[in-house]
Amino acid sequence: MSEGEDKGQGSGGPMEMGMGMAKKMMAQMGKGGPNPMAMMQKMMGQMAEGGQALPPMMQMCMGMCSEMLTAIKRSTEMAAFASPELHGLFTEWLGATEDQAIRHLQENGATDLAGLAEALGIGEESAAYLLANLAKQGKITLRAEAL
Repeated sequence: MSEGEDKGQGSGGPMEMGMGMAKKMMAQMGKGGPNPMAMMQKMMGQMAEGGQALPPMMQMCMGMCSEMLTAIKRSTEMAAFASPELHGLFTEWLGATEDQAIRHLQENGATDLAGLAEALGIGEESAAYLLANLAKQGKITLRAEAL
């Protein structure tokens, strides 16, 4: 193993190891070589032939890749149907919901995410988005505490 390969896959953390593996794969691909997806399929095929299970790190990476691809696909599908009219309606709804959130905070004081979500009739993820957006605009301050 060369010195450069040894450094990339030494006793460092997972990020260093992953970067070392990525550099090695990119060097193997070379100009006009196989694409990354083909290389991954080849690696998985070799492991399956040998009766080996995917290492935990690779399983985790595959899971994250799957989640990202699903999110990208969903975003692309939504963008295809989002007309300027729908963008305008969403912007109006967002403004009205942000106003409701501010009124709720003014009337009830500090609240948790679940309480705000329930008061606005939206999910907690949507409430978190609203709060982050309001904080970004400087309309509210956020406070966190350990549970």
